[in-house]
Amino acid sequence: MHTRQFCTPHLVDENSAIPLERVVFDDRSIKEGWFQNLLYNNPSLIPIDEIEKIFGPLIPVARELQSGVGPVDVVYISPDGYITLVETKLFRNPESRRKVVAQILDYASAMSGWTYQEFCEAVRLNRGEELRPENDTDPIVQLVRDHPDFDEARFIDSVTKNLSEGRFLLLVVGDGIQHGVEHLAATLAATPHLHFSLALLELALFRTGTPVNTLFAQPRVMARTKEVTRAVIELRDPLRTRDVKVTMPEAVHGAGAGERRRLTEEAMFETMAAALGAHVVDQFRVFLRDCEKLAINTETKGTSLSLVWYEPNTEQRFSFASIFAEGGFVNLKFVLHNYRKCGIDPQPGLEYVNAVAALVPGSTIREYLKDGKAWPRVFVGSREITLADLMPKSAEWLVLLASVTTKTEQRGLEIHAE
Repeated sequence: MHTRQFCTPHLVDENSAIPLERVVFDDRSIKEGWFQNLLYNNPSLIPIDEIEKIFGPLIPVARELQSGVGPVDVVYISPDGYITLVETKLFRNPESRRKVVAQILDYASAMSGWTYQEFCEAVRLNRGEELRPENDTDPIVQLVRDHPDFDEARFIDSVTKNLSEGRFLLLVVGDGIQHGVEHLAATLAATPHLHFSLALLELALFRTGTPVNTLFAQPRVMARTKEVTRAVIELRDPLRTRDVKVTMPEAVHGAGAGERRRLTEEAMFETMAAALGAHVVDQFRVFLRDCEKLAINTETKGTSLSLVWYEPNTEQRFSFASIFAEGGFVNLKFVLHNYRKCGIDPQPGLEYVNAVAALVPGSTIREYLKDGKAWPRVFVGSREITLADLMPKSAEWLVLLASVTTKTEQRGLEIHAE
């Protein structure tokens, strides 16, 4: 079988390396029901952080959940109320390859018309006696309430909003993703009809030999939508989920117009906007688009978004700011850490931190010592600087970013030449 980028894994010890045998996708010993149960019982097989972090951790909700237009193979939910729908396929024939993405879109479209109560009822009917015996009326809360820092009211509000906006992560998981399906996913990424993210995940299976029934599973993200476009969905007949009118946003010039971001970032922007105002976030969207022209991109971790650049000579990672969703606070403490870590002269980083602080009237730099090293942070009074402080100076901030990357690249070139 052509395994594409999958190389043969081996079981090794000091004296031997035993190649594993690929379980081909037309092997009748592997049934789709078995594949579905594998994912349901082992959500860690899905590399959610590589796809859309905000949808994790994945908590199994149901198998074969009736959507009204067909059963969803696996449904997960996160403690923050983000829903993942999974369609599992073994791709044994061209028909399955043509239908799989269309099926999961149908399910998402149908569920986007649900209320929170309708979602609960579908889960209750699906799980039945599996639910806890207590007199709880909410079967979904039962599944997630033991998670640390769980907030029931916020969770229900989030699920309700995500349902109404069709804000799902759609995963097609198979053991033989084909070129045709990847192409279809790329098409959907360009013309989405709901506020969803789509990813294709191939899960290669290998026989280990001992014990006989043990398999080695190797997941690989084949394709994913990188951006999300907001669309206006008009249900012409609420009783017919296919009778819809989709209006895509017109190309408009201005702050944030037509901007596309992944759902993890969109959720952060909404939190920032609640604290700082939508106009600040609109300016920030434009700023990020300009950062990309400098090869500075965004990476998300937890509840923060970082401005990340890779020095081309050493391929070292540099983070020039971390922006926190709660309050939009801007943290610069990791700037010098990156220089220390890769052995590059930190002078460009020091100049950058001082220059950013100078953009904000009344700001001061405070150094915090840890492990004998200084970690700088910029404050205005008793609080750390925010996007509201910096966005009026966004053009100047971009100039500073261009300068620090140029100077750092020169330092990297000197190291590379040694």
